[in-house]
Amino acid sequence: MRGLRSTAVLLVVALGLGAYIYFVESDRPPGGTPEPRDMAFDFESDDITRLSVTAESGDRTVLEKTDDRWQLVEPFAGAVDVTEVVALSSSLAALEMQRVVAEPEDAADLTAFGLGEPRIEVGVTTTTGTDARLLIGEQTPTGGDLYATVAGSNRVFLISGYLDGTFNKTTFDLRDKTILDFTRDQVDSLEITGADLAIRLRQVDNRWSLVHPIEAHADLGVTNGLVGRLSTGQMAAIEAESTDALESFGLDTPRLTVTVGLGSSAATLLIGDATPAGTVYARDTARNLVFTVSESLLTELEQEVDEYRRKNLFAFRPFNATALEIDRDDERWKFEKVEATAEGEADRWRRTTPNEGDVEPNVMDDLLAKLSNLRAESFVASRDGTGLDAPGWTMLVTFDEDGAQERVVVGRVDDEVFAVNGDEPGAARLNTRAWDDALEALDALE
Repeated sequence: MRGLRSTAVLLVVALGLGAYIYFVESDRPPGGTPEPRDMAFDFESDDITRLSVTAESGDRTVLEKTDDRWQLVEPFAGAVDVTEVVALSSSLAALEMQRVVAEPEDAADLTAFGLGEPRIEVGVTTTTGTDARLLIGEQTPTGGDLYATVAGSNRVFLISGYLDGTFNKTTFDLRDKTILDFTRDQVDSLEITGADLAIRLRQVDNRWSLVHPIEAHADLGVTNGLVGRLSTGQMAAIEAESTDALESFGLDTPRLTVTVGLGSSAATLLIGDATPAGTVYARDTARNLVFTVSESLLTELEQEVDEYRRKNLFAFRPFNATALEIDRDDERWKFEKVEATAEGEADRWRRTTPNEGDVEPNVMDDLLAKLSNLRAESFVASRDGTGLDAPGWTMLVTFDEDGAQERVVVGRVDDEVFAVNGDEPGAARLNTRAWDDALEALDALE
């Protein structure tokens, strides 16, 4: 009986402890989970219709949103840097009080926190009725946080120190700083001209080609990269908001003129003299302002025509090749891909000349991979001395669903290998070892 009574007592204690844990401890946050912090404001970023920012420098900027589109309205009307404005409005709506330093009843001296004359002021108006100003003062002694208050509240609290860079924005920070305004999907040509430079490229069906001073395949990565930099490039500084006096910037006779063709229209960038700061003056002809851009952009624009040429000898890739014909040493080899006819089967390659038969898939894949990876290490303007007057190899590749074809001839002089794709001028100098590897792969097929 005594053992039974002890067991019953232990059961009651266990049930009581379990009930305590369920009803009391379950309401507590898990160990290590911080208590939620109070928010400085009660609105969503989408509710904001007006922002005013007075930076530490004294620069004041006013922004307004109409039909979900932000515009700069003071100190002048203009477009905004959308990324900067969205970061500002989102951070304001999500602003947390890290810790409350003084409540209104404490009647704290705001000057002790740098809030008597705040370094930064951010005003906000919302559709929900908020019309407030966030005042930001000095850093805390540790430098990790900033003292802040909402104007008229006399409540002093701390916000994270990293937000200084988010809220301390000048007009230049918040304005649109793109150097050229165009949509990349509409680009169909690119022209770069200067005293010693005249390069024109054309894009058709997402393929770039050089049209001047030579006609050749263009390097997709290089050309798209430059177009991308022109569309997303940022001004380094504004030199003049509106001026016709271009001589002092070297823009009356520009060093370079860059024209991005957009079908029936174009966007044009003028590049002028270098500045003492290591940048260069520039101007979008659609606007009156003069600004500066990074010198690295000028370096990229001044590259020679060979930099724009396609370095890959072929455009095909192993997976989209459908036929291969190779002439060498008075012999002709032809291969064609045979598509699978039954579910679960793989495509296969067959040799049709000089004698018919299947080829090992991995051996054919190796040859196609090595041919498609052949790249020009450099270009020569003349074919004299390249061996291309009597080429040792001719290759014709058919690829893609539309049956596109490329013919390449290869010549060799001692340890140097040269090649030409189609009727392109001059010749490409290939890596000799890469070409020898391709020949070894061909020998494996034979």
